[in-house]
Amino acid sequence: MGMGKFLYHGQAVGFSADIWEPGPHTVPGHASCGVHGEQAGNDQKEEGDFEIPDLVKHSGCKSSVSAKEVDTGHFRTEVKSSLYGLNVEKGVLTADEITLGIVSVYRSTWWDNGRLDARRVRVVPYGCKIVNLRFHGVPVPNFLPAPFQYSKDRCDDYLENDKPDATVEAEIRDAITNSASRFMYVKNFGRIFLGEWTLLPGDNWRPTHQITMLRMALGSPQTGSGSGGSGQGGGGGGGTGG
Repeated sequence: MGMGKFLYHGQAVGFSADIWEPGPHTVPGHASCGVHGEQAGNDQKEEGDFEIPDLVKHSGCKSSVSAKEVDTGHFRTEVKSSLYGLNVEKGVLTADEITLGIVSVYRSTWWDNGRLDARRVRVVPYGCKIVNLRFHGVPVPNFLPAPFQYSKDRCDDYLENDKPDATVEAEIRDAITNSASRFMYVKNFGRIFLGEWTLLPGDNWRPTHQITMLRMALGSPQTGSGSGGSGQGGGGGGGTGG
């Protein structure tokens, strides 16, 4: 049985927040965009300066999603979101830029090749960066795992070759399974999670990859959450129709 119609998936959000105290303040998603109806297409959004006085502000964000059939049976989705000038609690946490990129690739020739990964879309962080992240003015060490620091050439080699690189596959698994432990705790602030990578079950249990470059869990005296540079990638075969 053939793979049927390819179903695309891609979403991007520049910034979101849900502050309970003081508040409430809800930002459902600045510069939120995505593919529509699992179809190929392009979407992009942009948001200007934003501020919740004394709590959080940024100097703008933008996002884009491009989903297309590059050539016959070669499906590629590119997700990107960028947040600029993040400043939380009047300089406690700052970052010049937070950028997420995710690329998903699938080829119809893989569908019946007999390998265990034959029907799995390949997904990898692509062009990700956090620029000048600081707590109280002190630089935060870069503890993003290996897949977030691959060159674009290495990403494309993994995405496009018929047989996936075993080392990359292992490092992706580690990045996902160790995601919950990738955080910093700061007294009188809360926790920040970097490179948070989770798998969400989709239709027919086809996984959707969700990545957030920076997520804040505010604990004291403020309470709430916020994130910058978020997105989803995935998709898969099995659809019906033309």
